[in-house]
Amino acid sequence: MIKQKYLFVFLGLTVLVILALSQSAKTQQKMRQVALDASAPVLNTFSRTKSFFTKVDTGLQTLQEAQAELEKLRTENSQLKMEVDVQRDLSKENDRLREMLGFKTESQFKLLPCRVISRDPSNWWNSVQINRGWYDDKNLDKDMPVVSPRGVIGKTSVVSKHITEVILLVDENCKIAAAVQGSNVQGIVVGDSNYQEGRPRARMKFIDRNASISVGELVFTSGLGGVFPQGLLIGTVAEVPPLSASSNFGLYREAIIEPAVDLRQLDELFIIVGAK
Repeated sequence: MIKQKYLFVFLGLTVLVILALSQSAKTQQKMRQVALDASAPVLNTFSRTKSFFTKVDTGLQTLQEAQAELEKLRTENSQLKMEVDVQRDLSKENDRLREMLGFKTESQFKLLPCRVISRDPSNWWNSVQINRGWYDDKNLDKDMPVVSPRGVIGKTSVVSKHITEVILLVDENCKIAAAVQGSNVQGIVVGDSNYQEGRPRARMKFIDRNASISVGELVFTSGLGGVFPQGLLIGTVAEVPPLSASSNFGLYREAIIEPAVDLRQLDELFIIVGAK
């Protein structure tokens, strides 16, 4: 009987322990649920904050990559632009040299090629120096025509062993016998010191007072002066001032001539040293 009593007591205690443990597990689960519910706002806020900074960091990395790519593209664009400019310059130089070669081949004159090597800033429109002298051609002398494929440049002045000074056609000391194409109106083209907008011009003087001359007509060398052969282009009639007692008198009138060659940019030229 005593053993049965202890057995019942043991079983009762076991059931109580099991019930206690079960109740404890439920309590812990309940407390855990309460804790999770309480921490949910904090966890959600932390998650959103982490996500935000992750996106910001990713965005910054993407922006830096985009800026690096943009800088790379700018560098490549600059290099390509430089290469295009070089190719354009080479193309222009090639065209100019082809024009010079064609002019020399087809010309009826013996031409001595030369290059402008110096230009005095104080006398920019008066003269240039070229890299040829009597050492390069024994026939080279003073008062020889200097031309380009586009037209007349001027004439030689002082000739040394390796360098020659060239007087430009817009200098007052350069005088060229000329004629207007078509009408054959004749006169003398002389340099004009009254420069217009940085582009010097020349005047065709001693034109017959009653001669018919119009703006746009071409003016060529007439060959009558003894220095320039006939048929070289000088320029175009730019203005024909009206007759007046103050600027025109006697038997003659004048015309303003725009040079055919851009005298601001002179590179390769030719000296006419004789006939072929």
